[in-house]
Amino acid sequence: MSAASALLETPEGRQRIWSSLVTARAFDQAMCEHNNHWHEARGEEAVIVGGFLGLGENDVVAPHFRGACAVSLFRGADPETLAAGVFGTAGSNSLGHWRGDICPHPDSRSIGMFSGSLGTTVAYATGAALHLQRTAPGNVAVCAFGDGTANAGIVSESMNLAVMLHLPIVLICQNNQFATSLRASDAIAGGPVSARARGFGLPSIDVDGNDVRAVLAARDDAVAKAREGGGPTFIHATTYRMGGHYMNDPENYRTAEEVASWAQRDPLDRFAAELVALGELGPEEAASGVRSLTERMTELVGGAKGAGVGDVVAPLGHSAYAEHQGWAS
Repeated sequence: MSAASALLETPEGRQRIWSSLVTARAFDQAMCEHNNHWHEARGEEAVIVGGFLGLGENDVVAPHFRGACAVSLFRGADPETLAAGVFGTAGSNSLGHWRGDICPHPDSRSIGMFSGSLGTTVAYATGAALHLQRTAPGNVAVCAFGDGTANAGIVSESMNLAVMLHLPIVLICQNNQFATSLRASDAIAGGPVSARARGFGLPSIDVDGNDVRAVLAARDDAVAKAREGGGPTFIHATTYRMGGHYMNDPENYRTAEEVASWAQRDPLDRFAAELVALGELGPEEAASGVRSLTERMTELVGGAKGAGVGDVVAPLGHSAYAEHQGWAS
């Protein structure tokens, strides 16, 4: 039984899924409270958790910028350190030298977004898959990107290369239906993005991106195939961006009724209902658990934000070299 299947089939595994969903929501909402430029991931947690929870420590991940910090948390990162990375304060992995929405420690084997030009992480993950294929067979790369990024040429190039070289990679389109304010239906020709992937001969799966069970099962099958040398898989997960593109987005490109309709399909509510039906979660525990952890995360994030930048000169050698022996005289 694979790791993901164990998560789905045991009470302990389902509790881990639930805890991860709550963690993703709580950290995200805490960042919303303290950062007006934050790219909110509320509503997309089923893709974030289903796509990345339960992977091996030697697998390489390249998550979507919406939910990237949550993926780092799943892989053992400290939330205060991640928050400091978002704000560029001294407690971050870069010691305050750099800031960004994706700011993991390299030890987590999580690829950060080092360019504001989206799509680069897809190429990085494809390169990582090539490295794994040649040096560490049995390990895989998993990458997620949005519907807007799917139109970038580098994504098509990466899909083609993955197929031609039979790479151990799972490509996940986290389709939240908007590229800033442009609807995917107004920007992507030829049907869903998965149709484009199939054009490269890339096996593709379409799933409900608000159903964590469906996403996790599809990811699990794709990862198992890749580990066994079966090559790449494309997963198209349709979800919905409940918040704006960023916190001050006026959102004048959609109606409140549309947002309310999708709120009825909230991924946390759906999985909580399953756990309640199984007797593994109390009816009131879901909301109280999210609220309690969000409050703690909000306090933690606020502390990281107010920590200051510290001494940005003294640790430069430490940041640049594996073993810093001091500056040359």
